[in-house]
Amino acid sequence: MSAAPAVGVRGSASVGSRAARLAQTAAASGYDIARLWFRWMARHSRFVFWVVLVAALLAFPLADPGKGRALVVLGLVPGLVAAVWDWGWPVGYECFCAGPSRRWGWRHRARRIWPKLARECGLSVQRNVRRRSWSLAPKRDSRLLVSTTSTASEWVHPRLMDVLTKGDTLTLRVKARIGQTLEDLEKAAPAFAAAFSAVSYRVKVWTPSVLDVDLVMREALAHPAEAEVPGPLGHDLSVDTVTLGRRQDGTPWALQIRGRHTLVVGCSGSGKGSMLWGVCGGLAPAVRADLVRLWGVDLKRGVEVMMGRRLFTTVAITPTDAIATLRRLLAVVEERGRSMAGVSRLHVPRPGDPLHVLVIDELAALTAYADADTKREASRLLSEVLTQGRALGVVVLACVQDPRKEVVGMRGLFTQTIALRLRSPEETRMVLGDGTAALAPAHRLSPAAPGSAWVVEEDGSLDRVRADFWPDELVRHTAATFPALVVEDGVVPFEAAAPPAPEASRHADVETSEDAPSARVQDFPTGRKPRSPRKPRTRQSRPATAAADAGGLGPEAA
Repeated sequence: MSAAPAVGVRGSASVGSRAARLAQTAAASGYDIARLWFRWMARHSRFVFWVVLVAALLAFPLADPGKGRALVVLGLVPGLVAAVWDWGWPVGYECFCAGPSRRWGWRHRARRIWPKLARECGLSVQRNVRRRSWSLAPKRDSRLLVSTTSTASEWVHPRLMDVLTKGDTLTLRVKARIGQTLEDLEKAAPAFAAAFSAVSYRVKVWTPSVLDVDLVMREALAHPAEAEVPGPLGHDLSVDTVTLGRRQDGTPWALQIRGRHTLVVGCSGSGKGSMLWGVCGGLAPAVRADLVRLWGVDLKRGVEVMMGRRLFTTVAITPTDAIATLRRLLAVVEERGRSMAGVSRLHVPRPGDPLHVLVIDELAALTAYADADTKREASRLLSEVLTQGRALGVVVLACVQDPRKEVVGMRGLFTQTIALRLRSPEETRMVLGDGTAALAPAHRLSPAAPGSAWVVEEDGSLDRVRADFWPDELVRHTAATFPALVVEDGVVPFEAAAPPAPEASRHADVETSEDAPSARVQDFPTGRKPRSPRKPRTRQSRPATAAADAGGLGPEAA
């Protein structure tokens, strides 16, 4: 008899808890809808104001409160419908309602305020114009019409040729007026961005008199994105470009690898690791297919590169090993130069004859902070690789903190540069070129957004990007999934007169391609090569001076 009431209690408790959960869900949903509704009314405050004003006029002076309440309800119904739509299907609301409405507002405002904006930015000039008007002649005059000439002052503006919108970007296509240059329009780009409350901007030149000013109205790079494991091996592997992250308009950002030397410059904590592993991780499937071989130089005790050691053919963590790696790559350049002369001007990677990518984590430790002999030899070898290796399939990706010529003497030999967060406008100019400190302020990038950078596009325009973040677990997983087929335990200086013997090449449980160049192994442990013992010098006795001989002193006394 006692079991039945217990079952009833449990059933009522479960029903009550379910009802409580449903009530909480409904309350939360109602709160979200109300929040979206109030946000819609705040954005359309003018519309709400006029609806309420007209309703008040209908309710009080005309003594018809029913019509006033009905008008208020009808005026607020669009906001309620928009709030429910945004809550239930936000993607569709943004695609079909909010996005088109927002972009129409940007275009309308740009066309409406352009004359005033051009005047305030100093792009317009005031000129005196002579105007001629015609009128009927007096009755006594034999002429039918008479003309009068007057002088008036008017403003002459640059021509706003078109206003384009796409996504969160507003584009102003402007043509310079007579007597104006594109440099004048470029200087006004920051003022355009401030007038439209844009988060960033970029300038793209079309002709000597026409340019586009792209205003990014909403921030797409505020939140970091984590990189993903590269896709499986396929037949359409490409080593030309690697997708590293996003542009400021939200589109993917790809970096050219083949045929380019890349210099990444940024102060400590700016996100150089995201750039380095973005390239290495993006090339991982090609590494497994032996279309790419990565050579790592990390003089910070190997802390960075050793995280993905299995991706690399060789890793050098000492200055001696780094110089040996550079000589090994210079040997590849010389060998390919002899085979490609008169046949091809640009190397095409294929299995067994891959693209060699030299990855240097901290370039200054090799070219500025090492001893004098190491700096001189490393600078010489690296300069030869930079000047000769691009077309021969040997490219360099180097990361550095200080872009000065005293630190990176071969800075001008890199074909593309990436400016992460820098310290001053002068460093921005060193990395991106003259006149870029105002258009691409890399020194103003936020420390809270590592991986953000400014780059120079193919057409010469500047764009802001952000690389995806590569955590340690993802780096290790990628290296374990796509290990390199060819691994060389050590490299030694190249000597053309003494080719390496086949038995001197050591590989760690991998298959080496027949076309892959072999490497000799050091016969001494890692570190500096021991020097041969010094030979004692023979001392020669100095001849006695004339003054000593005159004083009667012997040779010993002299």
